Amino acid sequence: MNCLELAQVLLGKNKSGMSSFKYIDNISIEELKSFKGIGRVKAIQLKAVMEIAKRISKIPKSKINKITCPNDVYNLLSKEMEDKQVEMLKVVILNTKNIVKSVVTIAVGAQSKAVIGIKEVLHEPLKQMASSIVIVHNHPSGDSTPSRQDINFTRKICNGIRIFDIELLDHIIIGNNEYTSIKEVDNSIFNEGRRIL
Repeated sequence: MNCLELAQVLLGKNKSGMSSFKYIDNISIEELKSFKGIGRVKAIQLKAVMEIAKRISKIPKSKINKITCPNDVYNLLSKEMEDKQVEMLKVVILNTKNIVKSVVTIAVGAQSKAVIGIKEVLHEPLKQMASSIVIVHNHPSGDSTPSRQDINFTRKICNGIRIFDIELLDHIIIGNNEYTSIKEVDNSIFNEGRRIL
């Protein structure tokens, strides 16, 4: 088979409902080797190409990202967070004009938000003299609906952060091809802060 025929056979085995990109990315080297025409070297090359493609897709088009709405946050972090099998918690650090200064990972995996406090969330924003922040985490289930724990965590951070003169603009939950803004779900949590998003 030529390369196009081999690609069609490979993609024809995708019965998972995943996109072609995700399907090939999730196949192990051993699974790739089970296809006629793909040996160990070719399987490793395919996995290397997928890794390069993933990294290229994560390169921001611009080093300056201005956050004007929840969708901007989703566009900034969705490629990095929506396919993860573990929960990730990040903080987007902004200046006074809502330009992204940096994005910091606070927790990955089984670490519960219940034990993450103001200290962990504000460590980097305080060092970088942040004006405001946006908290972002993903739901590996793909459903971006906020849990009661998500709401309580947002309230805890929102109440504690104001004494440091840093505003929590929003808490965005990323699912599969979707997101939820907790500010849009329950703005009362943020009612003491200035409305930017």
